[in-house]
Amino acid sequence: MPIKAKQIEKLIDAPITIQNVSVTGSSATVTTPITSALSSAGQGGASVPVQVATSTAIGIVTGSTPIPIRSNTTKEVLTDASGNEIYGKLSSSTGVYTLSFFSLIDGTETSYTFASSQSIDFDFIYRFDFYRLPANFAIARNVYTDPLGGAVGGAALFTEVLTVTALNTINDLTKTPSTNNNVHLIVNGVIVSAIASHFSISGKAITWSANNAGFNLETTDTVVALYTTNE
Repeated sequence: MPIKAKQIEKLIDAPITIQNVSVTGSSATVTTPITSALSSAGQGGASVPVQVATSTAIGIVTGSTPIPIRSNTTKEVLTDASGNEIYGKLSSSTGVYTLSFFSLIDGTETSYTFASSQSIDFDFIYRFDFYRLPANFAIARNVYTDPLGGAVGGAALFTEVLTVTALNTINDLTKTPSTNNNVHLIVNGVIVSAIASHFSISGKAITWSANNAGFNLETTDTVVALYTTNE
């Protein structure tokens, strides 16, 4: 008799998209849209608990994990007056979830304030168990207004094959990504994402996180990088 998904003890982080949230100021309460999304976020439209994740339990990932902020109209990543990417961080207090906004100014994380109402989309991270993990969790959902589909804000889509040079060590990207959150790796046909902290990017360098991804990268693995770049 085959083993069933509910018998596999494995936690996997996956993005959940929230669309068309009106925000102003330096933070926004997002409890209602998150609760609505989680009512059908699991496999087959099943509901999953509205709770903070732990290292051993499913739930919403809060804290230092950066959350990309996009325009609901164009689906492009939003930037501050200096062209720095605006991102969010999710926190929770007594059941209330708050999305606070930041940008990196000269490498320093700085609070960002929307001076007027802005309709945004964002992806927050939910830690699923294997039983309730949706089948389409790794499918990219962002569609931009560019009619060619190959460029975002002047950035071109670039694909290249990477080499795993040693255990959990991968060679650098050829080009510098236009934004780190747009970097995806296709490992043996499965998409992993910088958004979900499966790996991190510094310039062109990739640092693999076996703990977050759930597996080691080995020299026999096939890895393809997909990202946007201005180069």
